[in-house]
Amino acid sequence: MMAPDVIPRTNQKQSAKGYPPRFPVEESQAAWDLPFPEYDPPEYTAVQVFEHEGEWADPADVKLVNRPFVTQTARGEVPVIVDEGGRPLNPLGRTGIRGRGLLGKWGRNLAGDPLVTSVNPETGRLQVLVIERGDSGRYALPGGMVDEGEAISETIARELREETGVDLSFQSSKVLYSGIVDDPRNTDHAWMETTVLHQHLSPAARAGLRLRAGDDARAVRWADVGELLLGSMHANHQDFVRMAMQELGQTAPPD
Repeated sequence: MMAPDVIPRTNQKQSAKGYPPRFPVEESQAAWDLPFPEYDPPEYTAVQVFEHEGEWADPADVKLVNRPFVTQTARGEVPVIVDEGGRPLNPLGRTGIRGRGLLGKWGRNLAGDPLVTSVNPETGRLQVLVIERGDSGRYALPGGMVDEGEAISETIARELREETGVDLSFQSSKVLYSGIVDDPRNTDHAWMETTVLHQHLSPAARAGLRLRAGDDARAVRWADVGELLLGSMHANHQDFVRMAMQELGQTAPPD
C-alpha cells in the first residue's frame, strides 16, 4: 500500500521535546493554497541540527541542497511546492512551526518501521511488537532513520535488532505503507516519511525470539492489539497497525 493522498493530522498540535509552542492552525486553515494572512509561526531548528551539518543534516542555506524536493504519494513521487525562499513546504499543510525542528533534512526525512505481529499462543489475541519510546514514553513500532545508501529492508532489520534484540530479515516482506507521516517533529519545512514492512510470525517463529530493549527504546514487549493500545501509539503508528489488521482479517476488540 502506498501513501494515500490524505492522511490524518492528529499530531499537528503536538510537538517533540524542546519545540516552542505551535502557532494555532485549524484544519480549515492548513492547506497552503488557502489564505491565512495572520499566520506567523515561530522559527525553530535545534542546535544539534546545525552542529551536524554535512553529516546527517543539510546545510542551513537551503539553496545549497542539490536534490529535488519530492514526497511519496499513491501516485508515486511528486514534487512539493516551495516558499519564496526556496524552502520546501510540508505536503500536510501548515504545522505552526517554521524551520527544521529536530529533523536534519530540508523536506522529507526518510525512515523505516518494522511491523511484526503474532497471535498469543495462550490467549489467541493478535499482538504487535512495540517499544516504549525513550523521548515521549508512548508506545511505538521500532524504527528509525535510513542511513545514506542503505536499502529500506536493511534499515528496518537494523532498527528492529537495535531496539528490540530481534533479528529478522525483511527482504521479502510486504510493503504496508510508504509515505508521509504526521509526526510531532514535523515543521513547515521538514517532515517524516516512512516505509512500513509487515511480518506475521508463526507461534514457532515467535517462540524463538528473545526481547531486549536497546538504543532509544525504554522497554519492548508484545502488546495485545485493541483500542486502548491503538489510542496511545506514537504518530500514525496506530494507522499502520490497523492496516496490518485489515491484511490479516482482524478487528480491534474494545479492551
